[in-house]
Amino acid sequence: MLDLAVELVAMNPAEIDYGCIAELLQQVLECPTATFSEVSGDEVTGLGWPKTRLPTATMTDVTRRNMERHPLIRHYVRTADRRPLAITDLMSLKRWRSSATGSDIHVVTGFYDHLALPLLSPPGTMRAFALGREEGTFTKQEREFIERLHPLLVAMDHKTRLSRSPAARSRLTPREEQVLELIAAGLTRQVAARRLRISVRTLDKHLEVIYRKLGVNSHIQAALWLNASRAEKASSSPSLP
Repeated sequence: MLDLAVELVAMNPAEIDYGCIAELLQQVLECPTATFSEVSGDEVTGLGWPKTRLPTATMTDVTRRNMERHPLIRHYVRTADRRPLAITDLMSLKRWRSSATGSDIHVVTGFYDHLALPLLSPPGTMRAFALGREEGTFTKQEREFIERLHPLLVAMDHKTRLSRSPAARSRLTPREEQVLELIAAGLTRQVAARRLRISVRTLDKHLEVIYRKLGVNSHIQAALWLNASRAEKASSSPSLP
């Protein structure tokens, strides 16, 4: 658990890939499959690992088909409960195996027992990792491991979403935004400084402040943050008729 915690803490918020985290969980708990799903109204995104076994489109489809009937999804969407739970916390594994939803998911994923690690999300939505076990249920030791790890995952996710939000960029001054735009565009520090008519030393001071505000430590990570911020802003903007 300590090794996994160190890996998670070492990840920079601007670069965190939920697929990498799912794979880490999959490897540590020796599960054949790990997924990450987001449900918000009619919007559903499902990701699965290993990717060759569970393509994104397939996971999204099976999640959408069953989101109204899946006990864990329904529980997290309808309540404020964000504790890690397994299918067997809500119904017997025998009953789940005989249900249409359980059978449908089993055909796609190859497992019945699910253990969900929900992240923080507004009421009526769900964002969660899920681990699958082909045979049997998760052991008491595995459940205790998940209980201890869960707060770290929640904190990491919260920090990541803050670092990628448009609000984070609003903390930058107009000059810092100019510096970030030029550096993200691939200009060298010398060229960016000349274009802004400032010294390289002054530009470096701006970069130090930018990195601190965004929670990054290199121009590559800052560029990744800017690209993620642009993508999130574009996806949240209303489309024109």
